[in-house]
Amino acid sequence: MVGTQILLVAVGVYVALAAVTDLRMHRVPNYLTVPAALLGLIYHTLAPTGWGPWVSLAGFGVGFALLLLPWLSGGGGMGDVKLLAALGAWSGAGCLVIAFGLSAVIAAAMALVALVCNPHEQGAAAHGGPRLRIPRPARRSGRRHRPRGLPFAVPMAVGTYAVLTWLVARGGM
Repeated sequence: MVGTQILLVAVGVYVALAAVTDLRMHRVPNYLTVPAALLGLIYHTLAPTGWGPWVSLAGFGVGFALLLLPWLSGGGGMGDVKLLAALGAWSGAGCLVIAFGLSAVIAAAMALVALVCNPHEQGAAAHGGPRLRIPRPARRSGRRHRPRGLPFAVPMAVGTYAVLTWLVARGGM
């Protein structure tokens, strides 16, 4: 039971920190993702209630693979890729895929709400065609332009909490 509590607290704190950081900074930094991935692997390797290193590594690989292609095509940040990989190291591939699917639905709902609340930002629908977005050069002050996209760590945290709650409620953890 203590091992399950450690797992739940570690995953809960990790996704909460990632969501808050992504909301504030529009990025998920390495100082969150790298230690989280390593701790997930260590936990599942050494803890008596751990699932073993292969389950943790499989979850890491699946998490990395799920967002790698969107990142390569410019559809997300590398922090999101590493967020999912580290989450997979803690939760395993099966739980991660369910949480990711739920998070994608939540992200789509958030995007729809954003479009309804900001009709002037609708782009193609408002102007009759696709909008070309030209990246702005970095400011001289050293600060980069903040992206207008939705932070993916927020729906990922909500989806993860939902999956963890469901697992605990049915006695699966």
